[in-house]
Amino acid sequence: MYYNPTKGGLLCQRCNNFVAVEGTATSEKSFQDILKSAPSWQKDTIVFRCEHCGAKIVAAKFDLVTKCDYCGETNMVKTQESSGSRPDTVIMFELNREEATGKVNDWLSKRIFAPSEFKQIAKNRELTCVYCPAFTFDANVVTRYSAVLVQTNTTTVTVDGKAITRTQTSKRGINDLDTRTFDDILILANDEITPNFLEQIKPFNTNEGKVFQQSYLSGFTVGNASKDAQKCWNEAKKTMEDAVRAKLMARYCRNGTTLEDLQLESSFTNITYKYVLLPIYIGSTKYKGVQYPLYLNGQTGKLYGKTPKSWWKILLTCAGMGILAFVSGIFLAMIF
Repeated sequence: MYYNPTKGGLLCQRCNNFVAVEGTATSEKSFQDILKSAPSWQKDTIVFRCEHCGAKIVAAKFDLVTKCDYCGETNMVKTQESSGSRPDTVIMFELNREEATGKVNDWLSKRIFAPSEFKQIAKNRELTCVYCPAFTFDANVVTRYSAVLVQTNTTTVTVDGKAITRTQTSKRGINDLDTRTFDDILILANDEITPNFLEQIKPFNTNEGKVFQQSYLSGFTVGNASKDAQKCWNEAKKTMEDAVRAKLMARYCRNGTTLEDLQLESSFTNITYKYVLLPIYIGSTKYKGVQYPLYLNGQTGKLYGKTPKSWWKILLTCAGMGILAFVSGIFLAMIF
């Protein structure tokens, strides 16, 4: 049986028997909870590793994983590695496989410079449903900052009939506080999907997540977490401080004013988290020895992928546009 998010229960593929699964909404927890007593699911799961791309997948104890959902290769081996802490929240797949495939095919049809052979291979590549582990963090951040405010004024004066530009620069120190509240800073807990790719298919509505139940994962693959809560929190803190820094630069750097030697000292309070599983469809395609990734947000349908370029298609298009421009020029010349 596999879990059907649309029906909200376990569905048998052979006899269509259905067993409803009652779910409850999830909520943030204090960050200290996971540092003290994070639940484990080691006894219920096992970790498989792809010998081709190195991706690690968490499967139920007695499941057999034969194919990598990330690269499509079949060289999977069972390991003795720990599956880490158990997630507390599952964000369900809102799109079924047929809907996701339709979005991918529509996206491929718009890649006019992609080789036809590649598009055919990609269309025949079965999408895999992967739950990717991630943490979301909320926090109140108070930042004491100091910097040198540099004001540059440029004036033009006329001396002996000639325009002369004069520049005056003044500097003064600033020291102040900035207060900000952050909500749902999303940090991936594994390295199989790069942060840049995740950024392209965000957002995920974590408020619609359900409290973890093992039955939710029936029929799905789960990526293994290679980063623990503390490491993800360190990344989240950097993300928050970078946002504060960008805010201050935008506030002060205008009308000839810049900041120098900006120093931040931040304190973080009311830290809460969710350890979530993100629903992502993966359809990476191997073409002429190169892997082209494709990821689709299983909750919203937002898609991001890469394709090779067919240079003869590009050249024909450019040539066609050149000929069209040439003919149009002659036609306009004859008229005017």
